[in-house]
Amino acid sequence: MSLSLADLQYLYQLPFNDLIKQAHEVYKKHHDFNTVHLCGSLSIKTGSCPENCAYCPQSVHYKTYVEKESLLDPNDVLKTAVRAKAHGVTHFCLGAAWSYAPKGNAFQKVLEIVRKVHSTGLQVCCSLGSISEEQAQALLEAGCTTYNYNLDTSPEFYPKIITTRTFESRHQTLQIIRKSNLKISCGGILGMGESIEDRLKLIYLISQLSPQPEMVPLNALVAIEGTPLGEKTFIDPLEYIRIVAIARIAMPRTIIAMAAGRYKMSFETQALAFFSGANAIYIGERILTTSTPDLSADLNMLAKLGMNAYENHIDIRQ
Repeated sequence: MSLSLADLQYLYQLPFNDLIKQAHEVYKKHHDFNTVHLCGSLSIKTGSCPENCAYCPQSVHYKTYVEKESLLDPNDVLKTAVRAKAHGVTHFCLGAAWSYAPKGNAFQKVLEIVRKVHSTGLQVCCSLGSISEEQAQALLEAGCTTYNYNLDTSPEFYPKIITTRTFESRHQTLQIIRKSNLKISCGGILGMGESIEDRLKLIYLISQLSPQPEMVPLNALVAIEGTPLGEKTFIDPLEYIRIVAIARIAMPRTIIAMAAGRYKMSFETQALAFFSGANAIYIGERILTTSTPDLSADLNMLAKLGMNAYENHIDIRQ
């Protein structure tokens, strides 16, 4: 049963222990709660994005540490994907700093990259900006199984973070993706200065997508010098975990990923997030341009918690 925004607001006000206990019960009912999805990510085209997202070091509007890189060679991407699979990754995301997925030769090269990564047996996810119905279909036929397109934040807070694109246009792109039969990965960023109400509205709107997304990455803002949000402090750990719990209750069957910013979280924060319903993490050197924890540290953490990695990516629609 779909929960209303008022339901989520009520849940958020519960005592912390009551909230995460309820979330854990939902988690246990729908998932193997001692098993986690290991995801990988690679930026296949970096920098010079025309959008002005206030959090993003890849925006052409800001001077940051990120240097422009053209679309990677498909064979180099393949090598990275093979290494990721050897480390236990089952879901591999290909990200590119575009407002709109390109046409012509550049898009054909993307399709070649998708085919090569798909050939390894990895589940391929793409995050290329807005796409057309024809491009979505072409990606599906090439072996892409999931498309990532985040709503980022609530409609009310959105104009304070991005002015080169509207919230409504993001929602429309998600409808195009869903029509293609691609799975949807759709999440947001926490800690940008938004209110609790904004966070709950974000989770509510994501949960109202029909059917609900197969994956929801919950990113914690990593403030980058040179961006408008460069001075923001990192989100309070318990506030992050509360949103993980709310997302789990609102979307029982969805894979909820601790995404960007996890390297700044303590072992204890991550352990509580797992208990509250998070069941995917990104491993490797980075998520696009954001650092991730050391691989050995991640494997050690999972061992200490008695958690295992899924050997195959689970289709929650089955």
